[in-house]
Amino acid sequence: MPSIFKKNSFKVFVLLLSMSALLWLFSQLGSVFVLLIFSFLLSFILSPLVDAMEMRGIARTYGILILYLLIALMIYGMIRTLLPPLVEQVTTLETAVRSPGFGKQIAAVQSQLQSKLPFVDFGDITARISQLLVQLAGSWLDIVTSAGSMLMLLVIVPFVAFFLLKDGDVFVRMFISKVPNRYFEMTLNVIHKIGIQLGRYIRAWLTEAAIVGVLAVVGLAVMGVKYAVIIGVIAGIANLIPYLGPVVGAIPAIVVSFVQTGDISMLLPIVILFVAIRILDDIVIVPAVYSRGASMHPLTIVLLILAAAELKGILGMVLAMPLYTIFRVVAKETYWGLESYRITKIDTGRGTSGSA
Repeated sequence: MPSIFKKNSFKVFVLLLSMSALLWLFSQLGSVFVLLIFSFLLSFILSPLVDAMEMRGIARTYGILILYLLIALMIYGMIRTLLPPLVEQVTTLETAVRSPGFGKQIAAVQSQLQSKLPFVDFGDITARISQLLVQLAGSWLDIVTSAGSMLMLLVIVPFVAFFLLKDGDVFVRMFISKVPNRYFEMTLNVIHKIGIQLGRYIRAWLTEAAIVGVLAVVGLAVMGVKYAVIIGVIAGIANLIPYLGPVVGAIPAIVVSFVQTGDISMLLPIVILFVAIRILDDIVIVPAVYSRGASMHPLTIVLLILAAAELKGILGMVLAMPLYTIFRVVAKETYWGLESYRITKIDTGRGTSGSA
C-alpha cells in the first residue's frame, strides 16, 4: 500500500494549497494586486490577436502597438458617442430623484402595491427608497472625483499588459528553466492549457456580459423606459458575476419606471424582459460563447461566488470564476501528467514503474 504522501492526488492537493497561499499573499498587496490581475486578464484577451498578427509577419512589438492604437480609437469613439447622453441621463435622473414630487410618486406607488398586496407589510418604504435613490443618483459624482485613480488604472494596466504580451514567452522560459527535468514536459503542458482555456473563458465571459447589456438596453428602449443605456451598462457589468446581471438590471429599471409613470404599470413588462434575458442567456448565449469543457454545475458557481464575496467582496465575486478556471486546469492537467508521464515511482507490490 503506497503512502498517502506518494499519491498523485495528494501532490495535486499540495500544489493547489501552495497556489492558494501564494494568491492570498498577493491579495494583501491591495491595489497592486488588482492592477496585476487586470493586467493578466488583458494580456490573455489580446494574446490570440497579437499571435495572429505575428504569424502574418508583423513584429510582436508593432503588433501590440497597432492593437493598442485600434483599442484607443474604439474607446475614443465610444466616449464621444455614449458619454454625452450618459451624463445627460444621469443628471436628469438625479434632478428627478431630488425633486419635491418624487416622494409623492413613491408614496402613490406604495399605496398601489399595498392595495394589490394587502397581506404584505411594506412598512414605511417611502423615506427609505427616497434616501437610497438620492444617494445612488448623487454617487456618480464620486466617479468623477476618483478620475485620477481610474486614469492610473487605464495607464498602468496596459503598460504591464504590454510587457506580458511582448515578453510572456521569456517569463515562461525563465520559470520552466527552474523546473526539474522530470517535470519539464508536464509543466509546459499545464502552462499551455492554462493559457488556452483561461483565454477562451475570459473572452466568452466578456462577450456574454456585453450581449446581456445590449439586450437590456434594446429591450428597455423599445418599452420606452428612460435611462436605458445606464441600466443596460449596469446589467452588463453585473453579469460578470454569474446569475447577477438580470437581477441587478431589473431593480433600477423598475425604480425608474416608477419615477417615469408614477404607477406600477410597467412592473410586469420589465420583470418579463429580464426573466427572458436570463432564460436566453442560459439556453442560447452561454452554450454559444462557452466551450463544453467550461460548463459548471450552478450550485458550484453559487457556492464559489458566496465564498469569494465573503473573502474579497465584489472583487472576489468578479474574479471567482477566472481563478477557479486556473485552479481546475492546474489540478486536471497536473494529475493527468503525473499519471501519464509516470514521473513518480510508486511501489505497487509487484515492482516499481519506470519513469517515462
